[in-house]
Amino acid sequence: MLYKYLDLIEKHPKRLAATIVAISGLCLLVYILILISTPSTDRSRIEEQTQAQVNDPTDYGDDEPFDRAKCKVYYAGLLLGANVFWFKNGTRGTYVMFTDSDRLVDKHQNRGISIWLPKADFLNVIGNDLMQQMEPEVKEVFARRLDSASYAAIVDDSLTTRAIGAVNDCVR
Repeated sequence: MLYKYLDLIEKHPKRLAATIVAISGLCLLVYILILISTPSTDRSRIEEQTQAQVNDPTDYGDDEPFDRAKCKVYYAGLLLGANVFWFKNGTRGTYVMFTDSDRLVDKHQNRGISIWLPKADFLNVIGNDLMQQMEPEVKEVFARRLDSASYAAIVDDSLTTRAIGAVNDCVR
């Protein structure tokens, strides 16, 4: 059988080359079609995550030196396209997600994930109670994050293990 193929290659090298080029072109065309037909949800999720990471949520421009052993606010990373922070209150802490993206909130609401509250509702329902338990410097970071976001949500600490990016990066 091998001799038949070798004989075919020797007798018709141009036809064989044309066949290989045609098969390669067909494979490339199928790959491009698959790439184009892939749902854009993955691409939009990646775009949202990279956009959220462009604005460094841990950069507040504080020029004063800070002892990280006394850290009370941590940036936990990016989860579901939103920035997650851990705010220490007493001996415990609370994970809170912040986002400005109406599209992100709508997408999760349509999937049955109703964790997001508009900023004013979050403050009235949960935020004021949280702030009463926080120390002044923690309140300051919490207020800045809430001011810069349109939506907020409390996150269970088991979900934060899925956060992308800097885990436990000290903010304040």
